[in-house]
Formats: sequence, structure tokens, C-alpha cells
Amino acid sequence: MKGMKKRIMVDMSATLIHHGHIRLLKEASKLGNVIVGLTTDQEIKAKKYFEPEMDFDSRKEVLESIKYVSEVVPTPWIIDDSIMEQYSIDYLVHGSDNVNDIDSEKLKIFPRTDGISSTTIRNRVQKAITDKGNHKLMLTPGPAVLLHENIQYLKPVFGRGDEEYLSMADSVSDWVKSLSGQDELVMAQGSATLALELSAHSFVYGKVLIISTGYYSDRLKKLLPEGCQITMCDYEDLGNESGKFDWVMCTYTETSTAFKVDLERIRSKSDRLGAKLYVDATGSIGLEENHELADLMAFSSCKGLFGLTGACFVAFKSGLKPKTLPNFYFNLETQRNKMVTGPYHAISSLFGVMHKHEILKERVSQSKNFVLEKWGKLARKSNQPLLCTYLEGKVIPKDENVVLYSPRSKNNGSVICHFGEIHRDEIKLDTRIDFV
Repeated sequence: MKGMKKRIMVDMSATLIHHGHIRLLKEASKLGNVIVGLTTDQEIKAKKYFEPEMDFDSRKEVLESIKYVSEVVPTPWIIDDSIMEQYSIDYLVHGSDNVNDIDSEKLKIFPRTDGISSTTIRNRVQKAITDKGNHKLMLTPGPAVLLHENIQYLKPVFGRGDEEYLSMADSVSDWVKSLSGQDELVMAQGSATLALELSAHSFVYGKVLIISTGYYSDRLKKLLPEGCQITMCDYEDLGNESGKFDWVMCTYTETSTAFKVDLERIRSKSDRLGAKLYVDATGSIGLEENHELADLMAFSSCKGLFGLTGACFVAFKSGLKPKTLPNFYFNLETQRNKMVTGPYHAISSLFGVMHKHEILKERVSQSKNFVLEKWGKLARKSNQPLLCTYLEGKVIPKDENVVLYSPRSKNNGSVICHFGEIHRDEIKLDTRIDFV
């Protein structure tokens, strides 16, 4: 009938209504009366694989309250000519992502609003939830925060036949191997201690020199196979060692004393002693340089790689050949050949975070620099690792949501680690702690 407004359908799910929806409805209303074709709950579950945040009736109620909307009707995921006829629609308005199968003459395409979508909002909500949990300031080595990126790719995964997971695992393996500077990488489910002991039993033999810097270096002797002839040497006395050794072992970053060894110096000394170099890289991987100087190293997923706990790694030069061990689980070949359950979700967490690694590393560096500028007079003047700082004095928390680090070595002062604020750009450490 002459003078009647056109009936304009705008199809949407509107599970999380945002300003992009409003702008589209506003533009559509300039063409006539807007009839929202609202996707049913069943269609969303069938096509998007999740229960909508708001059910159909709730979404319908919100849309009906918008002044640009004349009517809301239930529709399937795809609008076709039969739907257009059912509701006497003259034109269908959709964003630039249209997949509806209708006559092009009845289709009006409007550009999407940049920077907003329901998926974007879900990611922001997920990040907000994780950030809220991170209000607790952890001054521990790691993991000290739960990053949004850690959980972004957490889903059911499996190590055989799951192409999505296998692709993620390959990407993570290549990245971690690159950081390690080694030729071979074996991953397993467990802590760094498992990787350290497994690598020691698989490769280390004969005369072994362990360079002592604190608890984690000193415990290496407990991880060695029987029959090794062990010599302990304080780091300061390394220059006095002579003779021949098969292996030199050290902890690159000793978190229990916040002490970083000079790995180039140790590599040079190892060469003069005729020894291969074994490095505990638990506190250094992803943070320090020169890991390629090692012949063999082990570490975990949850410190300088910024992943969740649960994955450990053995990395080594291709010239090294592992010993044949009598055990099944405690066997490098078992882990290499994936004959047991792997660290699937820890690897998924690393896949989410690896693209942001340099940003997170820079935030650790910013925290380190902040502490040295604020309390530098209390800090050791040399051998400073990026992960943590030793300060002469006692940390005083300013609120009950601060978790202090209790090192396994006895110190007169305190060790603080720099992972607790990597989820944000700004450093607020001095508002949460002080020193006496």
C-alpha cells in the first residue's frame, strides 16, 4: 500500500548486545520498520557450539526496548527467501560478513563497526576475570600471575590424532627449541626437577664438577646417577679448579639467592677442563641470553616461558647420545616418542602466550629496573638475574594480598621475583610492599 514503510529485517544473534548492533539497527531504521530476525538458542548451540549468555526471551526483551526496533521474530542461522516471505520482508540488512542466501536485490550490506564484536567482549570478560584473580601480588618465581593468554587455548586436546593440538605443539616446540639454542628438545609432563633428573641420568657420567651458588645448584648432586665422582666448587673458587672432568654442572639463575652465573666464563672453564656443560635453566630460559653455550639443559614451562605449570623440557646438542635406561616412564626415549600422556594443557597455555613473550619479558625487565632504582642501595652490585633480586632487608607487605617468596637457601636479606605484575603495563610494587 502506498505510503507504507518498507519492512527491513536485520538478522543477528545478539548474545552480547553492543554498540555495533545499535549502530546497525539505527542505520537500518532509516530504510523502514526494523524487524530483527533473532537467532534461536538451538541454532546458536548447533552453529557456534555454546549456550548463549542470554536466552532467546531475554535477548528479545532487550531488543524490543530499543527505539529503532519495531518487531523481533525467531529465525534460523541462515536467512533465505522462505524466511523473507514468511515475515513479508522487503530488504535484509546485514554487516559485511553476510553469508545469507537471498536475492542480491533484496540485500543491503552495511559495514561492521570496527573494534567490537561479541567475541571481543567475551575475551575482555575472560581477561577481566583473570585480572581480578591477579590482585594477589605474588613475589614468587612463577607462575605468579594467571594470564588471559594462558587460558585462551585451553580446551579438550589429545596427543594423537588431534591435528589442532599437534599443530600447536609443533609451534611451541620450535619456539622453545629456538630459545634454548639447542638442536634437540624433548617435552614431558612434570616439573623442572623431573627434566633435570631425567637429563642427568640420560647423559651425565664420570667425573662431575658442580658449581655451587645455592640450594638449586647444590641439589644437582642428588639428581645424578650412581657412580659419578662429584666435586663441589663454590662459584667464587671456579678459577682454582684444574684437571679433567666429564661434565660441569651449574644453575644459570639461582633463585634461592637471586644470583646469576657468568655462563660464558663457565663455558670457557668447561672447555679447559675437557668437560661438557649441563645447565639448569629453570630460572633463566626465556629471560637470559647464551643458552646455546650449554651442551645439555633442562627447565619447565612456568617461569620465563610464562606458561602454566605442568610441562618440562630436556634440550641438548645433536652430538649427544642418551644412555639406555631400564625404566619405562623415567626414560628419555619414552618421552621423546610420546608413549605416555604429555603436558597437553601446559603446552596449550604456552601456545597462547608465546606470541606475547617479548612484551612479558620487557615487563619483567621494567619491574627489575624499578626495584633497582627504588631500593638499589640494598641490592647486590653484580650477578643480577632478570627473574629476581636479592635485597639486604626484610620485605614488609602493605596489605594481606601479598605473597612473599621464601627461598630454600638461608639468606640474611630477601629475594623478590618480578613476575607479579606482568599482566599490566604499569608497576605499582611500591604501593604494595616496603623494606626495612
